[in-house]
Amino acid sequence: MNRPAAAPLRRLAVLTAVAAALVLGSAGPAAAHAGGLVATDARSRVVTVTPAIAGLQVVAIEDGAKLRLTNNTGGPVTVSGGGGAGTPATVASGNVLTWADSRSAPEGKNIKPDRTADWSLTVDARGTTVIVSGVLTGERPPNPLPWWALAIVTAVAVPVIARRLHRADLLLAASGGVAMAASIVHVTGSTLAVESAPAAGTFLSAAGINLLSWPLILGGVVTVLRGRPAGLLAVCAGAALTAIFVLPDVTSFHRAVLPFAGPAVAERVLVVLALGLGAGVAVAGASVLRTLAQRAAVEEPA
Repeated sequence: MNRPAAAPLRRLAVLTAVAAALVLGSAGPAAAHAGGLVATDARSRVVTVTPAIAGLQVVAIEDGAKLRLTNNTGGPVTVSGGGGAGTPATVASGNVLTWADSRSAPEGKNIKPDRTADWSLTVDARGTTVIVSGVLTGERPPNPLPWWALAIVTAVAVPVIARRLHRADLLLAASGGVAMAASIVHVTGSTLAVESAPAAGTFLSAAGINLLSWPLILGGVVTVLRGRPAGLLAVCAGAALTAIFVLPDVTSFHRAVLPFAGPAVAERVLVVLALGLGAGVAVAGASVLRTLAQRAAVEEPA
């Protein structure tokens, strides 16, 4: 007599376990922000290049995570060592070098809000020593507690509301769809923040296991709207993937400067929606599937 109720629960458990294994077994979560960029509490910029050399340009990109040197001097330019794996490096005339330099990058720097820290490095341009000077400026991080509270309330609200609805599957389908949309915008915004790599490859890399979760959710939502509750299995599995994958990006609740092409508050809202709704749908799924299975069993003709 309990088989109809137990079967969808077993399928949900298997799908969720497979989803979690796929995420945890990949490098996706660690690289949820595109291009390997990370949230920090400072921005870096180039202030001066001294002496000025015709055809030589050095700028900071991606909020200072990387430097970009353009060499049109007519001869080679060499970046001095001491800046990490990307240095020393020689750039032929007519070429561009983009690299992460530990001397200028905000990552790992502890700079108080509204305080600054100077940095410098040298390059050799056809025998002339050129000093590239810049500054790191600290920014005030947000209070993380309201953002965590929003994510938790969102996750709890979904199963609580679902218990009060006759068609809770529609609520979960809608919530899963919103989580998917938030995840897509989050990944797109992270991709657009990257200036040092091709957009298409960066997007695919940043999307990671979401390339599975998004079709799962979309297909599941369409199936649920067609009156087939079985689609809820796919929605729940995709929502679980979405929540797990975005979890590393809760650093946005704690950091001021985010690798996102848009307002920082928008990125935090997207993380709240993807995490909170994704987790809420995954948690509520078992109960809703059980109810649907029991209802179907009662409605079966004798």
